[in-house]
Amino acid sequence: MKKLYRYLLLTAVAFSLAGHTAYAGNKEAKHFLSNGDAKMKSGNPKEAISIYNKAIDYEPKLSRTNLSEIYFKRGYAKAALGDTEGAREDYRMSIQLDPTPKDAEAYYNRGVAKTALGDNDGAKVDFRRASMLGYNNARKMLNAKDSRNIPFDSDFEADTFLNSGKEKLDKGDQKGAVADFNKAIEYNNRLAAAYFYRGMIERTNGDNQSATADFKKTIEVDPTPKNAEAYYIRGRAKANMGDNEGALKDLTKSLDLNPALGEAYTYRGKVKESMGDKDGASADYKKAEKFSVVSK
Repeated sequence: MKKLYRYLLLTAVAFSLAGHTAYAGNKEAKHFLSNGDAKMKSGNPKEAISIYNKAIDYEPKLSRTNLSEIYFKRGYAKAALGDTEGAREDYRMSIQLDPTPKDAEAYYNRGVAKTALGDNDGAKVDFRRASMLGYNNARKMLNAKDSRNIPFDSDFEADTFLNSGKEKLDKGDQKGAVADFNKAIEYNNRLAAAYFYRGMIERTNGDNQSATADFKKTIEVDPTPKNAEAYYIRGRAKANMGDNEGALKDLTKSLDLNPALGEAYTYRGKVKESMGDKDGASADYKKAEKFSVVSK
């Protein structure tokens, strides 16, 4: 009896230690995952892949759900580097590892993976499930009208570099921002925002000719904006081109669509001021102050 008790005790201790080891490994793997995500957000997919690889090395200590997420995100990074086949293989692994997702984000990720693999019907089912669970990005996917809105194609990559460029610009890294905006335009030469932000940097550095060309391109490639930010960007581009009437209309439209877009009040105020409407400009500046908008 004592031998049996001792065996059960040792077994319990062994399981306890194994559990702590798994927890530690899982925690470390999640740390890698978090770092990989940060690299992707900063526009460094190559470094992100290296970190995701380390997370996958902890495979025996990870749940299938967590491992599925890592394969999905590594596929995302590979797609950003143009490795379409490598991305597809990772998406396949992601789907296989988590055939019965338990939360909205997992359903959404699986839907994206299915889209990349050409299973559009299966993707819609997953997006619908994610949407029912409250995942807003899934609702956007269900409302998409054409292939330009599908993630992981050229438009998705363009948006990735656009967002990275904007982050670098906010940090004062103009050279890095321009490189990202150039890359975004390579992926999608109709991405108005990339031309606009690149034009702003060019104007700041005194390259007025290039800036004018980019502002002109901003207006040309987005003749019918669909949201507040797009109208705002086109309005600023028109203002930089000297079209104050057109700028005023676009900036006003952006505020009609999103009254909380404080930056639009600032720039509409500048346009009004340049047109001699001092009272209107003052009113817009006061509204901008409510949103703590700093003039750029």
